[in-house]
Amino acid sequence: MKIFISGSKSISKLPELAKIFIDQFIENNDEILVGDCYGVDAVVQKYLDSKGYSNVTIYCSGETPRNNFVTGAKVRSCAEAAKGLTRSAFHYVKDIQMTQDCDQALVVWDGKSKGTAENIRRVKEMGKPYRIINED
Repeated sequence: MKIFISGSKSISKLPELAKIFIDQFIENNDEILVGDCYGVDAVVQKYLDSKGYSNVTIYCSGETPRNNFVTGAKVRSCAEAAKGLTRSAFHYVKDIQMTQDCDQALVVWDGKSKGTAENIRRVKEMGKPYRIINED
């Protein structure tokens, strides 16, 4: 199973419920797909690394990830598809790819982030199962 984990840039600490789900994904040896941003992406990466878990693919819209805290993680660059794009359109390229590649999604949301709302919309549109966790 491939699990896309995303969330708001404003969140700097994983909610306990998110940790419970991630621990279950680790137990199942699911592949975790995560972006390279700060906020939820970075704290998820650090949590996975603290667990010694490396069945992780870090997606980026550039040639290399802005953040990669997971020892042994694979990297998936979407730079070719993102060429010529700027700002949010540039970063959405990796989010779209993760949504396409995943079997289900876990979203940690502050209730305000437009990028996270877009990820939720895309996952719904593609008919993939998802769970939203609000920050503690």
